[in-house]
Amino acid sequence: MKVSPSIISAKLEYLGSEIAKCVEGGAASFHLDVMDGHFVPNLTMGPDLVKAVRRCTDLDLEAHLMLQNPERYYKDFIDAGADIPLIHVESPINTGSLVRRISHEGYRYGIVINPETPLEKALPFIEDASILLIMSVHPGFSGQKFIEDAVGKIREARMYIDDHKLQASIEVDGGVTLEKAQVCRDAGADIVVSASYIFSGNVTERVGLLSRL
Repeated sequence: MKVSPSIISAKLEYLGSEIAKCVEGGAASFHLDVMDGHFVPNLTMGPDLVKAVRRCTDLDLEAHLMLQNPERYYKDFIDAGADIPLIHVESPINTGSLVRRISHEGYRYGIVINPETPLEKALPFIEDASILLIMSVHPGFSGQKFIEDAVGKIREARMYIDDHKLQASIEVDGGVTLEKAQVCRDAGADIVVSASYIFSGNVTERVGLLSRL
């Protein structure tokens, strides 16, 4: 199992140390929750924090763009050091046009679907995607309980990706504990995002436990 710790729950005053602990535990990438207060009812990091994280690690940085207008800002986050912008199909934009633009510019991208969104909404955009991110909580806040319906969606996505021989990794984000990560792994997930579980305990140990699943 690949693990992408979500910086939203890290102690930002010890950012470098927190990232180093994750790397020591075997983190594969880092997840950056970008919220604009409109698409979701919370406001978080901007490009400057992404720059700070970039200075602390060479691992891939996923910019999870929970934005009303991701087409206006994705390049700012790439320029700040993000490797993979993650685009919600629920954003009020032309998703196909945006991901084609990102690909044409030579960048990787991921597609995100919320718990209430059927997988079919994402399928037109995952042929060239690096990641299909399945939300197992409603986006906006960390510490929420894992929504069990996500497991069926993971299985469905695994079957579709394998049947069509696609390269997209299946990532799961929201309420992921060690127990839920195993459930996701068994259903076919490749990557888990974890925030509260990792940063509320021994960071290195918990990343290690997840990565050994």
